[in-house]
Amino acid sequence: MYLTRAEGKTLTSKLEEEIRKEQQYWRYIIERVFAVICTLAERGLPFRSDNEQFRTPNNRNYFGLLELVAKFDPFLRDHIDRYGNTGSGQPSYLSRTICEEIIQLMANKVTDTIVAEVKKAGYFSFSVDSTPDISHTDQLTLIIRYVT
Repeated sequence: MYLTRAEGKTLTSKLEEEIRKEQQYWRYIIERVFAVICTLAERGLPFRSDNEQFRTPNNRNYFGLLELVAKFDPFLRDHIDRYGNTGSGQPSYLSRTICEEIIQLMANKVTDTIVAEVKKAGYFSFSVDSTPDISHTDQLTLIIRYVT
């Protein structure tokens, strides 16, 4: 049962449209954040530093690249202006927590893909090596070789 009709739309269809707009907004933000994270990960660059504020000189690669993209992307610039340095409790999808969650999701996907390829290959080998680093912490290397 619908409460009102205005311009051929029901109350629920207006609410559904608002929900779709909100979902699309956050999807656009995640796409941009994901692109920055992928770029840093592909190049093996560090993500963060102690300074995690927008528009500060030493905020490192993650915030720096987001700021660079925002120079040419008015959508992201507006989002950073609104939510950039709000702190915890306010969803922005720009925080350290979201960044780490996306990295973990990416790592899980890579691991799942490798495991599936190794299972499909049938023949594989492991090579394990360990050596201490300069701080005498043991660094373990695991190499998996397989033929597809």
